[in-house]
Amino acid sequence: MKKILIFVTPILMIVIAFGCSKDHSSPTFSTYKATSSPDSVVATYDSEEDIVDVTWVMSDTTGVIDYYVAVSDSNVFDYGEEKKGFFTNLASLTPPFAFAYEAFTHVPADVDSLILYFTVSAVYKNENFNGFIGPRAVEPGLTYGDSALVFRK
Repeated sequence: MKKILIFVTPILMIVIAFGCSKDHSSPTFSTYKATSSPDSVVATYDSEEDIVDVTWVMSDTTGVIDYYVAVSDSNVFDYGEEKKGFFTNLASLTPPFAFAYEAFTHVPADVDSLILYFTVSAVYKNENFNGFIGPRAVEPGLTYGDSALVFRK
Protein backbone atom coordinates (compact mmCIF):
# COMPACT_ATOMS: atom_id res chain seq x y z
CA MET A 1 0.00 0.00 0.00
CA LYS A 2 2.87 2.34 0.83
CA LYS A 3 4.42 1.78 -2.63
CA ILE A 4 1.10 2.56 -4.33
CA LEU A 5 0.71 5.75 -2.29
CA ILE A 6 4.25 6.88 -3.18
CA PHE A 7 3.53 6.22 -6.87
CA VAL A 8 0.04 7.84 -6.96
CA THR A 9 0.88 10.99 -4.94
CA PRO A 10 3.11 12.66 -7.60
CA ILE A 11 0.62 11.78 -10.35
CA LEU A 12 -2.24 13.21 -8.28
CA MET A 13 -0.25 16.42 -7.66
CA ILE A 14 0.42 16.84 -11.38
CA VAL A 15 -3.26 16.29 -12.24
CA ILE A 16 -4.30 18.86 -9.62
CA ALA A 17 -1.73 21.37 -10.88
CA PHE A 18 -2.92 21.11 -14.50
CA GLY A 19 -6.58 20.93 -13.53
CA CYS A 20 -6.64 24.16 -11.51
CA SER A 21 -8.05 27.29 -13.06
CA LYS A 22 -5.85 30.23 -13.93
CA ASP A 23 -7.69 32.57 -11.52
CA HIS A 24 -4.41 33.15 -9.75
CA SER A 25 -2.75 34.53 -12.90
CA SER A 26 -2.28 38.27 -13.12
CA PRO A 27 -4.48 40.10 -15.64
CA THR A 28 -3.13 40.80 -19.08
CA PHE A 29 -3.30 44.23 -20.63
CA SER A 30 -2.52 43.18 -24.19
CA THR A 31 -6.15 43.86 -25.19
CA TYR A 32 -5.73 47.52 -24.24
CA LYS A 33 -2.67 47.98 -26.46
CA ALA A 34 -5.10 48.51 -29.34
CA THR A 35 -6.12 51.83 -27.75
CA SER A 36 -4.26 55.09 -27.92
CA SER A 37 -4.52 58.48 -26.30
CA PRO A 38 -5.12 61.85 -27.95
CA ASP A 39 -2.18 64.19 -28.46
CA SER A 40 -1.59 67.94 -28.50
CA VAL A 41 -4.45 68.95 -26.21
CA VAL A 42 -4.72 72.75 -26.19
CA ALA A 43 -7.13 74.78 -24.04
CA THR A 44 -7.65 78.41 -25.05
CA TYR A 45 -9.84 80.86 -23.13
CA ASP A 46 -12.00 83.22 -25.23
CA SER A 47 -12.94 86.08 -22.90
CA GLU A 48 -15.45 87.62 -25.33
CA GLU A 49 -17.51 84.43 -25.50
CA ASP A 50 -16.56 83.30 -21.95
CA ILE A 51 -15.74 79.80 -23.21
CA VAL A 52 -12.66 77.60 -23.27
CA ASP A 53 -11.96 75.99 -26.63
CA VAL A 54 -10.31 72.60 -26.21
CA THR A 55 -8.67 71.10 -29.29
CA TRP A 56 -6.67 67.90 -29.78
CA VAL A 57 -5.24 65.56 -32.38
CA MET A 58 -5.54 61.79 -32.63
CA SER A 59 -3.61 59.94 -35.30
CA ASP A 60 -5.28 56.52 -35.00
CA THR A 61 -9.08 56.74 -34.74
CA THR A 62 -9.76 53.06 -35.44
CA GLY A 63 -12.74 51.99 -33.31
CA VAL A 64 -13.24 55.48 -31.83
CA ILE A 65 -16.92 56.48 -31.57
CA ASP A 66 -16.63 59.57 -29.37
CA TYR A 67 -14.34 61.52 -27.06
CA TYR A 68 -14.60 62.16 -23.32
CA VAL A 69 -13.43 65.57 -22.13
CA ALA A 70 -12.87 65.96 -18.39
CA VAL A 71 -12.32 69.27 -16.60
CA SER A 72 -11.04 69.99 -13.10
CA ASP A 73 -10.29 73.17 -11.17
CA SER A 74 -7.39 71.57 -9.35
CA ASN A 75 -3.79 71.15 -10.36
CA VAL A 76 -3.96 67.58 -9.06
CA PHE A 77 -6.48 66.28 -11.56
CA ASP A 78 -7.53 63.10 -9.81
CA TYR A 79 -8.20 64.95 -6.55
CA GLY A 80 -9.91 68.02 -8.00
CA GLU A 81 -12.71 69.58 -5.99
CA GLU A 82 -14.85 70.13 -9.04
CA LYS A 83 -14.36 67.48 -11.67
CA LYS A 84 -16.82 67.19 -14.55
CA GLY A 85 -16.85 64.95 -17.57
CA PHE A 86 -18.54 65.39 -20.92
CA PHE A 87 -18.98 63.20 -23.97
CA THR A 88 -18.36 65.40 -26.99
CA ASN A 89 -20.92 63.86 -29.38
CA LEU A 90 -18.94 65.25 -32.30
CA ALA A 91 -20.75 65.17 -35.63
CA SER A 92 -17.55 64.09 -37.39
CA LEU A 93 -14.75 61.91 -36.13
CA THR A 94 -12.24 63.41 -38.52
CA PRO A 95 -9.67 65.99 -37.38
CA PRO A 96 -9.54 68.72 -36.25
CA PHE A 97 -11.28 67.90 -32.98
CA ALA A 98 -12.71 70.68 -30.81
CA PHE A 99 -14.92 71.06 -27.76
CA ALA A 100 -16.28 74.32 -26.28
CA TYR A 101 -16.62 74.55 -22.49
CA GLU A 102 -18.51 77.39 -20.81
CA ALA A 103 -15.93 78.63 -18.35
CA PHE A 104 -18.08 79.70 -15.38
CA THR A 105 -21.04 77.34 -15.75
CA HIS A 106 -20.21 75.29 -12.64
CA VAL A 107 -18.33 77.95 -10.65
CA PRO A 108 -19.76 79.89 -7.66
CA ALA A 109 -20.54 83.58 -8.31
CA ASP A 110 -17.94 84.86 -5.80
CA VAL A 111 -15.05 83.28 -7.76
CA ASP A 112 -13.60 85.77 -10.25
CA SER A 113 -10.77 83.69 -11.71
CA LEU A 114 -9.50 80.13 -11.70
CA ILE A 115 -7.39 77.67 -13.60
CA LEU A 116 -9.24 74.90 -15.41
CA TYR A 117 -7.41 71.69 -16.33
CA PHE A 118 -8.58 69.61 -19.28
CA THR A 119 -7.85 66.12 -20.45
CA VAL A 120 -9.28 64.09 -23.33
CA SER A 121 -9.82 60.36 -23.81
CA ALA A 122 -11.12 58.41 -26.79
CA VAL A 123 -14.24 56.26 -26.40
CA TYR A 124 -13.99 52.91 -28.21
CA LYS A 125 -16.58 50.53 -29.59
CA ASN A 126 -15.44 47.48 -31.54
CA GLU A 127 -15.22 43.71 -31.14
CA ASN A 128 -13.23 44.08 -27.89
CA PHE A 129 -14.78 47.18 -26.32
CA ASN A 130 -18.27 48.60 -25.91
CA GLY A 131 -18.15 52.21 -24.75
CA PHE A 132 -14.65 51.80 -23.28
CA ILE A 133 -12.98 55.10 -22.30
CA GLY A 134 -9.33 54.81 -23.30
CA PRO A 135 -6.21 56.34 -21.77
CA ARG A 136 -6.03 60.06 -21.05
CA ALA A 137 -3.98 62.41 -23.15
CA VAL A 138 -0.50 62.81 -21.76
CA GLU A 139 1.58 65.77 -22.88
CA PRO A 140 5.33 66.23 -22.47
CA GLY A 141 5.98 68.30 -19.34
CA LEU A 142 2.36 68.09 -18.20
CA THR A 143 0.55 65.37 -16.33
CA TYR A 144 -2.63 65.41 -18.42
CA GLY A 145 -3.93 67.57 -21.24
CA ASP A 146 -3.74 71.34 -20.90
CA SER A 147 -4.93 74.17 -18.67
CA ALA A 148 -6.49 77.60 -19.12
CA LEU A 149 -6.61 80.62 -16.80
CA VAL A 150 -10.09 82.16 -16.94
CA PHE A 151 -11.31 85.53 -15.60
CA ARG A 152 -14.91 86.51 -14.89
CA LYS A 153 -15.95 89.71 -16.71
